[in-house]
Amino acid sequence: MVDDAIWQICIYGLCVGVVIAVMLGLPPLLGERHWKKPERQSESATGVPYECGIRPTGTAQVRPPVQYYLIAMFFVIFDVEAAYLYAWAVAVPETGWLGFIEVTIFVAILLASLAYLWLTGALDWHAQSQRPRVRHRQNPTMQESKELYDDRVA
Repeated sequence: MVDDAIWQICIYGLCVGVVIAVMLGLPPLLGERHWKKPERQSESATGVPYECGIRPTGTAQVRPPVQYYLIAMFFVIFDVEAAYLYAWAVAVPETGWLGFIEVTIFVAILLASLAYLWLTGALDWHAQSQRPRVRHRQNPTMQESKELYDDRVA
């Protein structure tokens, strides 16, 4: 029985490897290779990505504000909560009151974390509302470095 399960996992892994190899190997083989043609190498538009007829301006390396990443992380964290709650909702008849109490504790912890994020200013978009950085001296002596190390804010 165990050998059968191992073979199934191996076959699945082999199929996944074949799909990955096909997805990575076929585009270079079937894609357009006009950059190799000598008559097309002098064209300036050959290396520019096509943007629906709009000429590109500036660089593609735009650095969005860090708040976008924070909101994305918060979304992922609180979206996983929805998956757990959905699984609990399906199993409500089997879990009974004990399951209800556990989910209540789970939701209370998530609400407490949301309140913490809100109170610390992590959900504010303005830079001045965020917690200020801790500043330390550049070259402290040994005694001062121990004091500075003890005073750090996480």
